[in-house]
Amino acid sequence: MTGANPRLRERYWAADRYQQVANRLFPLSTALCDRAALRARESVLDVATATGNAALAAAERDCKVTAIDTDLHMLGVAQRRAVEKNLQLTLRNYDAQNMPFPPDLFDAVISAGGVQFAPDPDACAAELLRVCRPTGRIVLGSWGPASPITIMFEILHAVCPLVDSIVHRSTAWGTEGGLRRLFGGRAAIEAEESSICVDVPSVGAWTDILCENFGPARLALDECDAPTAEEIRQSLFTLFSQFSEVDKASGSTRIRMECLQAVLTPLGT
Repeated sequence: MTGANPRLRERYWAADRYQQVANRLFPLSTALCDRAALRARESVLDVATATGNAALAAAERDCKVTAIDTDLHMLGVAQRRAVEKNLQLTLRNYDAQNMPFPPDLFDAVISAGGVQFAPDPDACAAELLRVCRPTGRIVLGSWGPASPITIMFEILHAVCPLVDSIVHRSTAWGTEGGLRRLFGGRAAIEAEESSICVDVPSVGAWTDILCENFGPARLALDECDAPTAEEIRQSLFTLFSQFSEVDKASGSTRIRMECLQAVLTPLGT
């Protein structure tokens, strides 16, 4: 949430409840670690880690992992998860737009849908390049403009301006053209339109999970009257129904989350 005071930011992301959503988005982090071809003992930075999905996925590959986020409550959840999994993370309350790391520090820099929420994409891009070693790689998974995540934010923003619109940032980070504008000639870019699947009992169950546990949705519902809240729920149900299919064997539902996955290799100056 751009420019919010700490109490509103805490309410916005609702770190403890958010894990109910993050658990189901974990496949994006494993996919990015696969694309990064991480090797044991490499130094990895997870930018805007939230509750630690990408950081934990990298630590499971025996990497030396540092993870940053501006939300202390998110970092607290990430730390608890690391302890539960007996994994080692170095967690820092740092801003992706101004990281107090020396240059050329990390073999791999990863962000699983997090860095695109920072207000200044240009500053973030410069920082990702600065802290990545010239022989390293930057691996990003970002929600594009047509992703159901981006559309969900638009639905919420329309009824509750406290919820950010992320269309501009989704265009910057979630399209190949946007990445090329951000990074200019400073990195070679390999980008692929991709998706992950969220497995849930039904679209209705996923809608309930979001409305109860996803901070921006919960904030919008709390700020409106009962009829408007019901309209929000119905709009989210309709949205995710368009990206869903039922597994005939199990009867469960898979919801497709479209995203851009990209590997950027720094170019010499």
